[in-house]
Amino acid sequence: MRLYDKRIEDYDNEIAMILRKDQINTNLGNALPQTPEKLKQIRDLIRDYAAETEIVPPLQESEVIFHSGELIKMHPELFLYQKLLAVMINNFAWQNIVAGIPFNRRILLLPKCFSHADCPAKFDELGLLCEQCGRCDLADIISRADDLGYHTIVSEGTTSASVLLSSGQVECVIGVGCLHSFERSFPLAVKEAVPSIAIPLYNNDCKDSKVDEIWLNEVLANRKESNWNGWIDLDQLKKSVKSWFSKEKLQEFFDYTDDTVDIAINWIEKDGKRWRPLMMTAVYDALMGKSGEYNETIQKLAVSIECFHKASLVHDDIADDDDQRYGKPSLHKEYDVPVALNVGDLIVGYGYQMIAESGAKHIKSLLKVASRAHRDLSLGQGEELLWRSNGKLLSREEIIRIFSNKTSPAFEVALQFGAIQANAGSDVVDVISEYSTALGIAYQINDDLDDFKQNEIASGFNTVQPSMISCILNEKYPDKMNEWRRNQNSDILKWDETKAAMQEAEEMLADYKHKAMKSLCKLSNPNLKILLTRLLNRIVPE
Repeated sequence: MRLYDKRIEDYDNEIAMILRKDQINTNLGNALPQTPEKLKQIRDLIRDYAAETEIVPPLQESEVIFHSGELIKMHPELFLYQKLLAVMINNFAWQNIVAGIPFNRRILLLPKCFSHADCPAKFDELGLLCEQCGRCDLADIISRADDLGYHTIVSEGTTSASVLLSSGQVECVIGVGCLHSFERSFPLAVKEAVPSIAIPLYNNDCKDSKVDEIWLNEVLANRKESNWNGWIDLDQLKKSVKSWFSKEKLQEFFDYTDDTVDIAINWIEKDGKRWRPLMMTAVYDALMGKSGEYNETIQKLAVSIECFHKASLVHDDIADDDDQRYGKPSLHKEYDVPVALNVGDLIVGYGYQMIAESGAKHIKSLLKVASRAHRDLSLGQGEELLWRSNGKLLSREEIIRIFSNKTSPAFEVALQFGAIQANAGSDVVDVISEYSTALGIAYQINDDLDDFKQNEIASGFNTVQPSMISCILNEKYPDKMNEWRRNQNSDILKWDETKAAMQEAEEMLADYKHKAMKSLCKLSNPNLKILLTRLLNRIVPE
């Protein structure tokens, strides 16, 4: 059993107090040994600890706190070095993956304060252009890194590194900086799941900065084969997935000529983010090792997932009487309700047919996942439709249940299909289920917030379907909400009242994103953990 599988809330109270004492005395935990020997001693302690503990990147803050606490329990003298411990533990988690990344796919990010106070060098859009004047150690470090093939940047902040990372030219960052800067950048590194190693400066005063060059050189030169196959390029993968939804490809898969089939194909081909087939394929890649080549089995399973999604949109648009979808007439407006209902049902049928004809290894398991999600979606939709007819004010528990049934299963089907096809074990399947539930709820709350932000008036919430904001307003102002529902009078609720409810919903959104991230702590596959971390922040951005 992995040590941090137990709940953080159950940690020993004494350690929890120790780890939070720096809130009282900001000098505690900020210390840094001033000799290479002492730094290596601490690194060796972490290495020995990690030899008996599974540490899988990317680490969440809760995981770093846990491991730091365990080390302090065993070595109380390390209490003075809390923040250094956090950096080193995170380094250790990433070191094997970083070692597997070629030098020319790495960034060395150096701080400006490394340069001499009278440095004559100029800056371009990426950072300082060292003139190799010899006044400081910067030139020697840059030369060593350049000889290995690194992209070297001397700059304040991480903007320049982010530019290179987003370009796809590099995959990881070796960063040198003060402990304070690492503390600020940690949330960003977690969000993007960037393989990274941090080497702290001996001092934090931003002048005459020095670093343990023995440690830095050791990290820079570390290169060995690993099971790291590189980041899954979601943008490139999206292009591959999109090609499976061309009219020609869908006609090939559906293998039937008919006017109703043509309507169905045109509907499936229409715009959309195609998150679900993308997620399925990405999970498959993460578990199997990315290949960039996908046989008909993977393509048909991906199309089946999109069929279920597109059919639900047809039915949703009818239930909500929406005029448009993707900026064009919704299907029941383009034709009529009976035609749209029939086409939606046809698309569901084709979804199951794609699974049956896919040639997948575990068709029984796939059908079980798909049918259960179909059932849950209908239950969630049913609860929402009944809410519309009875005029009842929903509680948070009820609306979360609707979100769990309506939105989460669609994500779970996609993720589970990829995992099942990759022969994942029950441990992965269980994590995906927990992750999907939190992701679906977070996605729906975020969608609600987007609706309200676009309107910025009290009448902005959707009267056709329940939202978390309207639910919070129900709790706070039940009389006003009842009157609003009866009279549709936008003057009853003030915008400040609605805005306060939105802020509360934003806190709930953050909480469910945290739950999704926390569920990943149980994964032992770093490729999958990295992917699901990045997907969460793509699907539910800040």
